[in-house]
Amino acid sequence: MKRTKTLISVFILLTLVLVTFSCNEKTTEPDAQTVATPAFNPPGGSYSSTQNVTISCATSGATIRYTTNGNSPTEYSTAYSGPLTVSQDTTIKAKAFKSGWNPSSTASSTYCFATATPIFYPAGGVYNGSLNVTISCATSEATIHYTTDDSEPTVFSPLYSSPIIVSQSTTIKAKAFKSGWNSSFTASASYVIPEMIFIPVGTFHNGTSSVTVSSFYIGKYELTQAEYAAVMGANPSYFAGNPNHPVEQVSWYDAIEYCNRRSIIVGLTPCYSYDTYGSNPNNWPSGWNGNEQNHTNVSCDWTANGYRLPTEMEWMFAAKGGNQSLGYTFSGSNDVDAVAWYNSNAGSMTHAVGTKAPNELGLYDMSGNVWEWCWDIYNSYPGGDQTDPHGASSGYSRVSRGGCWHKYAYDCTVFFRDPNYATRSGYNLGFRVCRNAL
Repeated sequence: MKRTKTLISVFILLTLVLVTFSCNEKTTEPDAQTVATPAFNPPGGSYSSTQNVTISCATSGATIRYTTNGNSPTEYSTAYSGPLTVSQDTTIKAKAFKSGWNPSSTASSTYCFATATPIFYPAGGVYNGSLNVTISCATSEATIHYTTDDSEPTVFSPLYSSPIIVSQSTTIKAKAFKSGWNSSFTASASYVIPEMIFIPVGTFHNGTSSVTVSSFYIGKYELTQAEYAAVMGANPSYFAGNPNHPVEQVSWYDAIEYCNRRSIIVGLTPCYSYDTYGSNPNNWPSGWNGNEQNHTNVSCDWTANGYRLPTEMEWMFAAKGGNQSLGYTFSGSNDVDAVAWYNSNAGSMTHAVGTKAPNELGLYDMSGNVWEWCWDIYNSYPGGDQTDPHGASSGYSRVSRGGCWHKYAYDCTVFFRDPNYATRSGYNLGFRVCRNAL
C-alpha cells in the first residue's frame, strides 16, 4: 500500500513536470510561426480624393481577410484579392492567416474624406479694373458655394457655376461640398479695386480764405480692412474681422506706407519718399515710423500718378460736395444721423462703409465712422487766397478730418479739424486715398 502511494506521487510529479515543459515550449515558439501583421498603402488619414487601398502581408502564402463594418476579421471574413476603392469615411480592419501558423495581429486603418479647399483665379490682391474670378476644386463632383457679404458659405449659399465679375473691392468666401464627405475648409480672397470719384477743379471758402483746388480723384469710401490687408498683409484694426468696415488703428506713417506699396503693386509712381531713402518702403530704415518727429522727413512728389492722402483742402472741398455743394453742415446733409456714424447712433463701434447716405458727389462716410488722415501738417490757415495748398511747412502734428463713431456730432462737421501725432494709431483713425487727375 505504501509502495502504491509512492508510485502515485511519482506519477503526479512527472505529470506536472511534463505539463510545465509543454507550456514553456508553447510560449517560446519562434516568431516565424506567427503571421506578419498586414500593412496598408496608402496609410489611413484625411484625403480629398478617392483612394485605392492595397493590403499586403510579409508572410509568404498568407491569406488576408478584412472587414469594413467595425468587426474584427476572422478566417471567414472577406478574402483580400485586390485594391479596395475607398471614397467615403471608412475603417478597414485586416488580419492574415496561414495554415499551421498563428494568425497575425489585427491591423486597422481609418480613411477620412474632406472636400478639397477651393482655389481662386486670379488670386486675391490689388487690381486696376474689373476682372472675372473663377473658383475650382480638386475634388471631382464637388459643388462650390460662395458668398460676397462676409458670411460663411453653406449649401444654401449661391452655387458657383461661372466666373464671378468683380468690379469693386470685394471679399469672396467659398466652400466645397460633396455628399458623404466632410465639407472643405473655407477659402477667402479679397480683391482691391479702387472706386474713385472724380472731383473737378473748383473754388470754395474754408472759413478763412478762398481756396482753389485742381481736379483730382478721391476714394468713394474710407479704406476698408480688406483693402488694407491685401496690400500690407495684416489687419491692425481693433474691430478686426469685418472686411468691409473701415480699417483703423493706423498711424499717419502707416497710411503713407500703404499708399506707396499700393502704387508699386499696380505699377504707378509712388508719391512719397522718406529722407534720402527713396520711395520704396522696403528701403526705408528701421524705426523710420517710430518717432513722431520723423514726419517732416517724408516728402511728396505732387506730380506722381500714384496713390496718396488728400491734402486738407482737397478733403474739405470733397466733403462739402465740391462744385455741387448745397452748403450742408455735415457731408451730404444737415441731419447728422442721415450721413454719419457718431456717438449717438454707432453703438460704440465702426460700421461697414457706405451704409449711410452719400454726399452730393457720391462720397460716403466723410462725416463719422473713423477720422481720416490728411497730408497736411496741422497749423493755422493762411489768410490770403490759395491755389492747391499743401499745408504748413512745420509743426508737430498731422491733420485728421471728419469725426468718428465715438465723437459728438460737432466733430463730424465739414469744418472741424483735429491734430494728431503721426505715430498715433487709435481705434478711431483711418483714411481714404486719392490720386492726381492726370
